Amino acid sequence: MYWKTALAFIGGLLGICIVVIAAYLVPQYRGRVSGADQHLTEHHAVVESSPENSTLIEKLQRTQLFNGSEIHDRLDLVDSSGSRDQNGFLTINPYEPAYQEAYSHPDSLRYPMPDNPQSFELAGNNSTFVFRGQEPVLQWYSSLSSNTEVCAVGFVDSTRVGYHLRTFPDPTSALKNNYIVTHRHHCGTCSSLRDLAIYQEKPDLVTPARKCAKNLKADDIKACLMEEVGLGEDCSETWTYNALHTLRHCIKICVGYYGLWNVLTDNMSKPPTDEHGNLNPCLACDEFTSGPGFQYAAGRTRRSSGLVSAIPRPEAEIYQIDHRRYFNSK
Repeated sequence: MYWKTALAFIGGLLGICIVVIAAYLVPQYRGRVSGADQHLTEHHAVVESSPENSTLIEKLQRTQLFNGSEIHDRLDLVDSSGSRDQNGFLTINPYEPAYQEAYSHPDSLRYPMPDNPQSFELAGNNSTFVFRGQEPVLQWYSSLSSNTEVCAVGFVDSTRVGYHLRTFPDPTSALKNNYIVTHRHHCGTCSSLRDLAIYQEKPDLVTPARKCAKNLKADDIKACLMEEVGLGEDCSETWTYNALHTLRHCIKICVGYYGLWNVLTDNMSKPPTDEHGNLNPCLACDEFTSGPGFQYAAGRTRRSSGLVSAIPRPEAEIYQIDHRRYFNSK
């Protein structure tokens, strides 16, 4: 009886840890803003609260994407584990099955080894390279330095409501085809203009995202992100996959960094970065373990859309883009 009680107690503590860390990591993956970037944040806050921006958000919310399923299918993700059907999701988990290959030396790998060791592991006595994501994710992630792709919008008529998304090799190609660039890199599950409207309308997603992450079950997290945050179904699924993947791989690191008691009492108030701008171990685990898969599947991120990211970033990483062009250009 004693051992059953003890095990139940330990299980309860672990459950609390999981809920608290899940609630912390989902919003913190979007992060906070450092003092060095405060001037940029204040500028965007003024823009996002202006009447002009409110009008833009209303117009974005009225749009209708016609080829969302095609955009997802072009990601070339595979669902060999059947996770999509198990969760009742429309999209595929970008993290499973994890890409792996025999390893003897970094130069022997098919793709360049990621710079950060948290993006992969060397299993089987260092004989197998295992990436934290599917092969298409690694292929894309390893070529980012030379990637010039953009996702662009092509409206079907002068009402500028219905539209198609299309990935182009560069901004010039999009312009030549009368498409308007909406973000850097290829189109994905969060590339719709309605999702852009949510990103612009709610620059701080901390409160609703924390509430959603506490659900833990995939379908509950997804439903919460759709209802409480307002993200589209495909985009909500990508956020859900990201949250669960981070929880699986980062819980030990986060408990080790913040301390068990602080996690249990939801007292994880340590700064997100150190004096050199490096992410703390908990956030770094999230960033490098789940970041590549999320960015690949979502397509749109705040930084790639020209919006301030909550995690401290150099201004140069924020793609310069004017979203008013959807409705102002001829």
